Amino acid sequence: MARAPERMNAPQLVPLDPLFCGTADFGSEDTNEGCFCGDAGTFVIKKNDVHPALSHSEWFCSSLANAVGVPQVPFNIIRHPNGACCFGSQWMNGKTKDWWNLAIQGSVDFGGLAEDLSRIYVYDLFIHNIDRQLNNFMVVPHGEKHKVYSFDYSRSWLVVGFPMPPVMDIVNSSTIKVKNWIKLNFGDFISIQVATEVLDAIATLNVARVRQIIASHPVDWLTEQQEGEIIDWWENGMASDRVAAIKVGLKNGALT
Repeated sequence: MARAPERMNAPQLVPLDPLFCGTADFGSEDTNEGCFCGDAGTFVIKKNDVHPALSHSEWFCSSLANAVGVPQVPFNIIRHPNGACCFGSQWMNGKTKDWWNLAIQGSVDFGGLAEDLSRIYVYDLFIHNIDRQLNNFMVVPHGEKHKVYSFDYSRSWLVVGFPMPPVMDIVNSSTIKVKNWIKLNFGDFISIQVATEVLDAIATLNVARVRQIIASHPVDWLTEQQEGEIIDWWENGMASDRVAAIKVGLKNGALT
């Protein structure tokens, strides 16, 4: 592998300094701590003591989601009281608990969620998110209806190994089981059109944008070797190849 190019000297976000942090049950194996940051809100934080690439993976996947049109929960860098900079995912007001049961009952309009669920699903395939659960879709009131946002990438991207496993290795994952459950209860919800829009946006994303995403988080969230591997992977067309493999699976029904 070629040596990683000199790291981009780009401005990073100024970390938020919480007023206080404390433990709570967020229903996650990877975090039990939240930080209140005043007017900026409350953030669920992820630390690298769970996995050395966890903060990077959360930041990269969240930023890439924004770049390719996947609805994403707001996020930021949080300066923990212990001095470490951590990834923070904002806890959105009004999160609808058990939204899937409410959708079955008809009090949440599933049809209004279907296109964004399609975007999140196909994005999970690209980043090899093997642990999408029903409770880590952030469903919140939006006007008279509801809107769904993506969050939690603790079992994806670098965390599952890099280069990532082949796309079809995901078929026995929680992500596919959740997709199948939604399909069983609500029918063929995946919009190939919007899924393709997300995939095309990923395929056309240039390496400069990838570098910008990496450069916008703390340098110590990623080693130079890991950064070089990501850039090589993108430059050598592996991202486009993965997109193509997902499109095949959508077309032949293996992933729908």
